[in-house]
Amino acid sequence: MANEERKNWRRRLKVPKSANKGEIIIIKTMAEHVMEPGVRRDPETGVIYPKKIIDTVICRFNGMQIFKSQWYSGVSANPFMSFKMKAITSGLVEVEWVDDYGQSSYKKAVLVVYDKDGKEILPIKIDSINSSKDIM
Repeated sequence: MANEERKNWRRRLKVPKSANKGEIIIIKTMAEHVMEPGVRRDPETGVIYPKKIIDTVICRFNGMQIFKSQWYSGVSANPFMSFKMKAITSGLVEVEWVDDYGQSSYKKAVLVVYDKDGKEILPIKIDSINSSKDIM
């Protein structure tokens, strides 16, 4: 199957389902992608395969960017990546993969964070803090 015909690349995101407040968790990602560097030739025609790589990976937590990585043509096919994050509040972890043609795909997971008493720590909305007259 040609690269251009491949529409639904699989993405994986592994986030612990729960963590205690202050715990360091590991987030793991994998993107199914050929990562064509644009230097290989078709052995029969001699035509160079066009470059098509994932060049940016962005991780957001509750909509705020917490991690960004720039990738280049030396990254292997189906790249795996992991990084650490400190669990402070429950929320949505979202990873976005962007290729050099501007096409992007996403994968999301929920992280539930508990305090020392076993109660879930819910996220605070920034807008509600900014609009509050009690906080200044």
